Amino acid sequence: MSLVRICLLAMLALSFSAGAQTLYKWVGKDGKVHYSDQPPPKEIRKVEEPRLRAGTIDTGGLPFETQQASKNFPVTLFTSADCKSECDHARAFLHQRGVPFSESIVGTPEQAEAYKKRFASVGLLLPALTVGSQKQQGFEAGAWNDMLDNAGYARTAIPGATSAPAPAAQ
Repeated sequence: MSLVRICLLAMLALSFSAGAQTLYKWVGKDGKVHYSDQPPPKEIRKVEEPRLRAGTIDTGGLPFETQQASKNFPVTLFTSADCKSECDHARAFLHQRGVPFSESIVGTPEQAEAYKKRFASVGLLLPALTVGSQKQQGFEAGAWNDMLDNAGYARTAIPGATSAPAPAAQ
């Protein structure tokens, strides 16, 4: 085997191991939380190895334009357990257009405060939608269509493409 092939195989093997490094998390004696790619000191008993995941929406089966729109202008639908009919209409509307979206359920006082801050609102008006940095409270098909059109989402779903919402953010 030539030296060039051996070097290429070695570089390939190293590149696979680089992305699979372990991350360690522990609390030190001083009470501070530490994160490192090196194991903690021997006296530390409780060590976690958190798995990091990106919060993304699966857009693999969607057309390129929809994938780009989803990447550049992610869509989030805000709902609550009390919002039945209107929230169902909002979900159906997004599914009809084939828009991949995540759903954020506003269920706790903390989530309600975060919602009010995000929408610069004094109350909850659900459903609500964000498309990138654009925001709209209440379901109004015309306004939602404008936001989605401006972001580059298709007007109708492509047959066979899936746009199921990402798991609800709690």
